[in-house]
Amino acid sequence: MKALLLALALLLVALPNQAQPATNLDILGHVISPLGKPAKATAVLCYWQMKPGRQAFAIRDLPRHVQVDEQGNFKFESLDPRHFYQVLIFAPGCQQLSVKNIDPSARVLSLRLLPAVPTNAPPGTVVRGRVKDAGGNPVPGALIRILGVTREGQMHWPAYGIDLYAVSDDAGLFVVCGETPFTATEGVVEAAGFSKTLFERWETDGTVHELPLIGGAAFKGRLVQAGKPVVNAEILIQNFGRESGSSEWHYFARTDSEGRFAFVHLPPNRSFSLYATMESLAGRGAVSRHQGQVHADGSTNDSGDLDLARAFTITGRIHLSDGKPIPANSLLRLTRTTMAGVLDSLSVTPDEDGSFHFTGVPAEPVTIYLRIPGYQLTPNDALLKSGSATNLTVVSDITGLVIEMKPIARK
Repeated sequence: MKALLLALALLLVALPNQAQPATNLDILGHVISPLGKPAKATAVLCYWQMKPGRQAFAIRDLPRHVQVDEQGNFKFESLDPRHFYQVLIFAPGCQQLSVKNIDPSARVLSLRLLPAVPTNAPPGTVVRGRVKDAGGNPVPGALIRILGVTREGQMHWPAYGIDLYAVSDDAGLFVVCGETPFTATEGVVEAAGFSKTLFERWETDGTVHELPLIGGAAFKGRLVQAGKPVVNAEILIQNFGRESGSSEWHYFARTDSEGRFAFVHLPPNRSFSLYATMESLAGRGAVSRHQGQVHADGSTNDSGDLDLARAFTITGRIHLSDGKPIPANSLLRLTRTTMAGVLDSLSVTPDEDGSFHFTGVPAEPVTIYLRIPGYQLTPNDALLKSGSATNLTVVSDITGLVIEMKPIARK
């Protein structure tokens, strides 16, 4: 899918991942209908922005969506308190409610809905769809995310000037409205108990676009080291078949006390790439790109034991050509070069003298992205890739690496 493939380019320059803080928080909410009663609704949690003065990093588990219970309550668990969030509420017969800049340390949200206002949408501003299961039954509460929109023959990704989210009602129906006319949309639909499904070229021609969902396939395995289980390692799978560039088809799981991991509701009959994230292994070893396979819808494939390989270290120093100390807020991020979509990375802050140290690096090509305010790489760096990144191929420990940077010329 053309627009979704652009996700790779964006993620390559995404802000780096950092370790989660020790204490995560919950967002609690209570939804009231226009009549003052608990509302039957769906709550969607989105990322909004970093809190001032915090170190930015990418979030990979949003958006999330939950059904509001019979008492009108909902809960989003284990949220990073360094962020502000946005909550959207969808309820039949009501206007969509959006609340921004939510601090997870705040009190319970009390949200009152307003009745829907009938409008006559201008031509070319509405796409209608219906989500159903394999038996043709409606799937209520499915989250529809609009990722791309086509206007005047040109695809725009990410989408703008259009509803970015919608939720299917009890009949499986949903509507996406644009602020200005458009010709088509594309995106992803996800619902509890089903595999994510991508769609493209849904046109504003009055058609109710039908989208069947399936349960998907399962994949499981066990991570070991010298025959012993590797506990609490994060396993990442991605690169599914022809949609290998789509950042939407990526999944994470944690190994249990026996080293076992399991994935469910995967797109069937496809191959994928499996990794163990560097940060979660914390220097215990490494899992370089490992090919896996899922079979038919409803099947489970057990890969058996996967052995942890040796990991390596990279140590070096950043040398500034003007001899000044490393600026505050500098950061280095190491990523696996061959990955697509969501990236596995390690981040370190260099010392004032420029020294840095990465631990737990797999034996494969990696890229080091450097964010040194006011500086860029020089042509003297033989490993130069661009103004702020350098490539390495790791086959053993790397020591004494020197990366030279020069001041950025002021215009």
